[in-house]
Amino acid sequence: MSAAVPLETFDSVVSRAETDSMKWEKYKGCDVLPFWVADMDFAMAQPIQNALRERLEHPIFGYTYAPDALGEAVVDFLQAEYQWQIDPHWLVWLPGVVCGLAASCRAYVEPGDHIVVNPPIYHHFFDSHEPHHVIDRLPLRCGNDQRWTWNLTALEERLQQGGVSLIMLCSPHNPTGTVFTVDEIQSLMALADAYNVTVVSDEIHCDLVIKPGVQHHPTAAAAPAFQDRTVTLMSGSKTWNLAGLNCSFAVISDAARREAFTAAVQSTVPPVPPLAYTATLSAYRDGGPWRESLLHYLWNNYEHIVHRLAEVPELSVHPLEATYLAWIDASELGVQDVQGFFEEHGVGLSGGAPFGQERFIRLNFACPRATLDKGLNRMLEAIETLRA
Repeated sequence: MSAAVPLETFDSVVSRAETDSMKWEKYKGCDVLPFWVADMDFAMAQPIQNALRERLEHPIFGYTYAPDALGEAVVDFLQAEYQWQIDPHWLVWLPGVVCGLAASCRAYVEPGDHIVVNPPIYHHFFDSHEPHHVIDRLPLRCGNDQRWTWNLTALEERLQQGGVSLIMLCSPHNPTGTVFTVDEIQSLMALADAYNVTVVSDEIHCDLVIKPGVQHHPTAAAAPAFQDRTVTLMSGSKTWNLAGLNCSFAVISDAARREAFTAAVQSTVPPVPPLAYTATLSAYRDGGPWRESLLHYLWNNYEHIVHRLAEVPELSVHPLEATYLAWIDASELGVQDVQGFFEEHGVGLSGGAPFGQERFIRLNFACPRATLDKGLNRMLEAIETLRA
């Protein structure tokens, strides 16, 4: 493998003006720095740029199958990264993980059945179901060490009541940044098996474990005895900054569940665009060195946030193992609308309410250090106005 790219590569500030970026256009005409939606302000890896340029040499972009080479690259990546051996026939290609959540609800949940989700969690877990399904919110528990994890006792009590046909997980967890242990995963999957519940595991952030010494374990690989009741959703989009090139995939080992999932996708989910396949293939095949450096840079950014806010009692940065999304308790700030307060002072963060935790904010730190420091400076200045 090629050497990792220099960390200084990520210090380059790339203007996103005139690109219709959702992240930046939200505050167009305002002096607000965006740290909200989960895409990165880093140029994508050079091999991916080169692959896209090469594909652009051909003037036709029609409906496109997933290249055989892409399936092979994903199989090889999962084996090398997680020691998870999958069959390429288990792959179902999708234009996004969110539509995989929706397809799972359609495929495995009957009218009136219940779906368990664990807030705080990515807001699409609350709204990807059908109107005739029922969402049960079983909150994560936060320990004295500020690590968030599943409340398995509450989960078992709920499953004993009946009516639950699907559990939707986020692993690694967004927004808390938790990487679940093998023991935690196996305990949850044993409950799902005991009560005959299908589990869909959104693992879009699995390749973004930034804390040194921590390892992600795919749900199906961590609990192989229960692999056949698991639907795993993955994508290279977060890791390699391909958010606008919509390509993800489901890994479904059980043939009956795969058939039901594919039927739910039929006629409701658009095909993956050809350039998205091109970019994703290059990411999994050639993007390793760029990712290696990215993980170091992101961890350094996270530690920088912790250091800068360590003497700010109004904000508590919770421990993070994965993602580039800092989860910050702002309950001591003493303002009604935390997100709005910081926006007024030039910092665009994600509010905690859509995730199910109003007193928190989420900060996307996948940006050059200079941009991050500008945002942190504004946050500190904003807090000083409250103290004054």
